[in-house]
Amino acid sequence: MGRRRFLSSTLRLAGAAAFGLPPLAASFSAYSRDESRAAQAIPAGVTLRVGLASRLGPDVQVQIAGVLRDLPYRIEWASFDAAPPALEALLSGHIDVFSGGDTPTLAIAARPGNAFVVGAQNNGLYGALLVRGDSPLHQVNELKGKRVAVFRGSGFHNSLVSIIEQAGLRWQDIEPVYLTPADGLAGLISGKVDAWGIWDPNAAIAQRQYGARILATPQRLSYSFQFASKSVLDDSARRAALQDYLVRAQVAADWVRTHAQAWAGKQIETARLTPEAAALAASRTGGQFTPIDETLIATVQQEADRFASLGIIARPVEVRPVFDARFNTVLAAAAARATA
Repeated sequence: MGRRRFLSSTLRLAGAAAFGLPPLAASFSAYSRDESRAAQAIPAGVTLRVGLASRLGPDVQVQIAGVLRDLPYRIEWASFDAAPPALEALLSGHIDVFSGGDTPTLAIAARPGNAFVVGAQNNGLYGALLVRGDSPLHQVNELKGKRVAVFRGSGFHNSLVSIIEQAGLRWQDIEPVYLTPADGLAGLISGKVDAWGIWDPNAAIAQRQYGARILATPQRLSYSFQFASKSVLDDSARRAALQDYLVRAQVAADWVRTHAQAWAGKQIETARLTPEAAALAASRTGGQFTPIDETLIATVQQEADRFASLGIIARPVEVRPVFDARFNTVLAAAAARATA
């Protein structure tokens, strides 16, 4: 199911000091005393299984932001190439929570009752439609009949559909090629695909290390969602750990967005990015909290309707039942304190 990584409490606590970061008390100030008391009330022996759908996922963010102080439960990390395989692990009971783009919501809605969206961030992972630096293509409408790569079911899949349609093309006017991020990069470099829709840090790597050029970006960056299994929500102890983790992850996202230089350095060390690619990716890091509300649900429903009409998903789905807003208040409070 993907490479597992385990962090001991000692490593968690040592992370900030090891990378020359502000003291834990300073970087963790957005975590309130009430939330700390709630975390300490979690029974001993609880393990939260967290999926990672990016090389620079929440595991790296919480470490560099120093928000794992006094963690009263164990986190078990599991790595995946992108959101779709992480989603399958969630639905099959192998992990409890993971963060990804908005498109996986449609797969959850097709199998309702197994998993839910429990947190949301606006301006999630930056993504772009790229071409080779020497490509003759300069406008999206020139992609008619061309091969365009994307990871099927990823958060950028919907962004790519939007880019194509906004250029006056139909989805059927291009030849979509569904590839993993690694294969997409190889396809673009070799010329086997004409364009590639991808997110950071892969987009930054392609630009800075391989000379790729941005053909277009979506008018709206995709949301980033936290997806949780029904089993973790139904278990009071693990649900308490989940709430604690979601708050810490939001605090970390706010921290890295406002500490671009430190975040770039961590990307160089963790993902082996070049300084140029790391600086670019860090400069466009998003992750602002957004509530689960009617506006958000309506936006994702429009996406679901579009995918159904294009035949990308087998049948229409209703997304409302898979949104769970119970953590809105605590996440909003954490975000407000972090940006105050």
